[in-house]
Amino acid sequence: MNFIQKIDLKRVVLHCLYWTFFLFFYVSNKSDNEGYYEYIFVYCWKILAQATFGYGLIYWIIPETLNKKRYLLFLSSALGWFYLIFTLLMTFKYFYLEPKFPGFFDDWLGHKMTVPERLTSFKLILREFSFLTYPVIILGFISFNRKQQRLLKLEEEKKSMELKVLKNQLNPHFLFNTLNNLYTLTLKKDDKAPEVIAKLSEILDFVLYRCNEDYVSVEKEISLIENYISLEKLRYAENRLDLLFTKDIQQSNKISPLIILTFIENAFKHGVINETEKAIIRLNLESKKQQIIFSIENTKPQNELGSISDKSKIGLENVRKQLDLLYPKKHHLEIQETQTNYTVKLYLTI
Repeated sequence: MNFIQKIDLKRVVLHCLYWTFFLFFYVSNKSDNEGYYEYIFVYCWKILAQATFGYGLIYWIIPETLNKKRYLLFLSSALGWFYLIFTLLMTFKYFYLEPKFPGFFDDWLGHKMTVPERLTSFKLILREFSFLTYPVIILGFISFNRKQQRLLKLEEEKKSMELKVLKNQLNPHFLFNTLNNLYTLTLKKDDKAPEVIAKLSEILDFVLYRCNEDYVSVEKEISLIENYISLEKLRYAENRLDLLFTKDIQQSNKISPLIILTFIENAFKHGVINETEKAIIRLNLESKKQQIIFSIENTKPQNELGSISDKSKIGLENVRKQLDLLYPKKHHLEIQETQTNYTVKLYLTI
């Protein structure tokens, strides 16, 4: 009962239609209008031989040998399986089909041969090999294509799950930093706190809702960056920070949300917070035909506090993984560090 429940009825019907198509194909090539019964009867047995060879090869021999990279065993098993089906078919023809329909096989190559002669005739083996294998090749190709589609679907699902995990790691990190900024201002009872809350509200809207998409417009990403920069600039006096954000949007492309924000966060965290002198940050974002180019450069504090922390390295590694998933072989990331500056350049091919 459990075996019957596991049967895929739709698949069984499709396979039956497949072999029925071949039966009609053979019948349609019949030259005269007589003897349809014997023609159909004989070719039903031939199709049964084709199906037996095909299913044995696809669902038994290939999984047990070829899929396990046992190539020599596959070759010997496939040839042995073919010869077994060939032997059964020749024997069945000789003892049953030819006596039942003597006129049907008059022009057949092996009609005058005995069973031993048929089983050793190279011409007959080659002819029956082509007959038995060509529907199997088509069936194998269909089966292979279905498996490839399933693998692609599983790969897409895996990719989607990995992205969700990575974004879940990134978003709390971003929100934690922003809330820390707000906390600092509220402790000082700064009048800028309401403005920070308004900006944070916009950022939360982006992070919680729009970041569920794999890609957003570059204009939305710019809006997020500008809000984040506005929040950060509220914390520093003009003599502490010199920041310039330039944009060149020639074409509205799509970009993965939050991809470049980690680099901006690191610039503030390591280039401004620990800087005793005036910190300098230069950002540039270009959106051209089929390409997005982002660069950021910040000065480094001349003390040990300016070194990149382990948490920041985790954030950078997170971005690298997202780039590998979303832009496979379509991105180039350059990170340069000198004694006084830290520079990041990201090239995305759309």
